[in-house]
Amino acid sequence: MANIIETVFSVVVGTLSGITSAISNSVSGFQDFFLVRVSGLSFVVLGSRQVGKTTMIEWLRQNMETLDAFEPEPTAAGGEIVPDFNARFDDQTMKLKPIRDVGGEYAMWETDWVELFREAEPRGVIFMIDHTDSAVQKDALNFVMQMIEDEPYAARNLKAFFILMNKADLWQEHHSLEEIEGRYRNEKRRLMNLAERLGFKWAMAPGSLNTGKGVRPFMKQFFNTIRPKRQRIIQ
Repeated sequence: MANIIETVFSVVVGTLSGITSAISNSVSGFQDFFLVRVSGLSFVVLGSRQVGKTTMIEWLRQNMETLDAFEPEPTAAGGEIVPDFNARFDDQTMKLKPIRDVGGEYAMWETDWVELFREAEPRGVIFMIDHTDSAVQKDALNFVMQMIEDEPYAARNLKAFFILMNKADLWQEHHSLEEIEGRYRNEKRRLMNLAERLGFKWAMAPGSLNTGKGVRPFMKQFFNTIRPKRQRIIQ
């Protein structure tokens, strides 16, 4: 009798588990469809001045085309509104929602950056650095990490914090990847701890928006991480 009861119990539990899993997958699939195709995946692009924030947004708007001749003016205080747009990733079209392009001047951090973060409640942060003025860029990175700490409501949806070491086509001849990364040793440690505590993913990789090298797989991984339902969009 005990064996029969155990068998029946296992069948019932297994069936309920299967139903729960199916419901969970259906809800996840619906959320993924709504954000990817209807509402838009919310993310913000931050970094100190002249590191490529505006170029990153334009690169995505142009469906990851090379922008070697793109030379935008510095973004003014208050930033510029960026309408939602569609970007093509291999065989998938994703609706992206960067909200606003903001400048990188120090005076804009506590105003434009914080306002954008609160408005966007982003699922992801793309932080841009390059090989110049690492002291200022480290301050900017630390400011963003502290902002995430200080704005728990705006950070509640955060799934990814990715750092792009931009302009690799300019610095790779004179600096190694280890040297550039080494400048941010303490910041990487802080970001790792923050990601573990708040439950988001982080990554740091080199690339060049001027040539497109390295950026495409970086961005595919980023958007694959912030969408509700993981898809194998990385080839």
